[in-house]
Amino acid sequence: MDKEFEKKVKMKRIRTAVVALIVIAIAVYLILDMDVEKADYGASLQDEIKTAEALYEEQKANTGNEEGQYAPYTLLAFAQQIEKAKAVAGDEASEYNAEKDAYEQMKDDIKAFKKASNQVVVSAADAEKLAKEKRSEIYTVDFKKDKELSYAVAGKDLKKPVTMNLTAQEEGPYYSEISEILAELSLQGQVVSLYQDGAFGGKIKVTAPMYLEKEKKAYAYKVDLEKGTLAYVSDAKLDKESQTASFSVSEGGDYVIVTKKMHKDGKKKTLDIEELEEKAEKEKGSNSGGKNDKPSSSNQGGNSGKDDPSDKPEEKEITVSIEIRCDTLAEDLSRLENPALEAYVPSDGTILPVTKVTVKEGSTVFDVLNKVCRDKKIHLESSYTPAFGSYYVEGINYLYEFDGGSQSGWEYKVNGWFPNYGCSSYVLKDGDSIVWAYTCELGQDIGDRMPN
Repeated sequence: MDKEFEKKVKMKRIRTAVVALIVIAIAVYLILDMDVEKADYGASLQDEIKTAEALYEEQKANTGNEEGQYAPYTLLAFAQQIEKAKAVAGDEASEYNAEKDAYEQMKDDIKAFKKASNQVVVSAADAEKLAKEKRSEIYTVDFKKDKELSYAVAGKDLKKPVTMNLTAQEEGPYYSEISEILAELSLQGQVVSLYQDGAFGGKIKVTAPMYLEKEKKAYAYKVDLEKGTLAYVSDAKLDKESQTASFSVSEGGDYVIVTKKMHKDGKKKTLDIEELEEKAEKEKGSNSGGKNDKPSSSNQGGNSGKDDPSDKPEEKEITVSIEIRCDTLAEDLSRLENPALEAYVPSDGTILPVTKVTVKEGSTVFDVLNKVCRDKKIHLESSYTPAFGSYYVEGINYLYEFDGGSQSGWEYKVNGWFPNYGCSSYVLKDGDSIVWAYTCELGQDIGDRMPN
């Protein structure tokens, strides 16, 4: 009995020890796997940058249109991300949170880049087969969040079949520069970056998502930042029901679809961007009505043009905050005239949380809105009104006036007050707090109790 008892005790001890070891192992794993807050992110950021640079150099020799290769645009975008991280790492004034954000962003960028090789590709052999059989195919690719872009490839139009990389993005490596150009020209349009390196071997049709309301015509232009030109490529066919625009292309690169015709029939169709910007600036300046010519709407106002920089002292900067909300719509989606717009109404009503923005002294509410929407990739549509020398904000995040009923639209307030004049007339001071809010009841539902 004693030996049997001792054996049972021994086995029990062994089981207890094994269980304890398992528990310790699990605890160690969980501790190592925890996202432990680092005391200093500077060194970790440098390590991630080195990893990214090594990965970039490794894939530089693997550039092309073939499946599994990396498009030049993909490599360029990754290089830009690395440079952005290096700017934070090299800034001695960078704060802890800035280094932490840059570190985490670099980690995400590396992870995304590893999966960013060409995936949707039509091989040269398949393209030749389409051309030989005069057959057509439609290919669909991811374009932006919850939106797709399609290519219609007709074999009869492929004159020199080649490998076609069908990767496409709204926010390609030159998205910010192109958005700034559109803003300078007071244009709103859809930016489309096609990652094909070179020609497609013939004309193909591209159908991209584009928010449409009353637009009936649109035009596609190829953007060449190196040459500084916009080149007309084709008219765009609009489909309001599917909210898309279709146009024809023969090569990869950056395109914009705009509802304003920039070229004139029978004349040159390649336009100089600088000349267009100078013309737009002159039109604004010559029609500026000054800040005393204030329209009655809370959303229109004079922007009296730019002073001669030589007359200005050294420019100072101010920091303000801005928030964009659509709470009334979020609380009652049935107010929307078009149910398809529900996709653009965040459940908590927050399109942009409170965000600090640094701008030049003398900037207006419109200047800040335009900058933050460009930086945060938020859709903004405004129109310049020569009669008032002003900008009118028509839509933000694809939510326009009258989308929420006959009394709906955008209003702004500064430090809790709703001004009775336009956003491009309100000059800000350091520390001001701006809120843009979508109203469905002429302001009554967002706290604007006094008629403007």
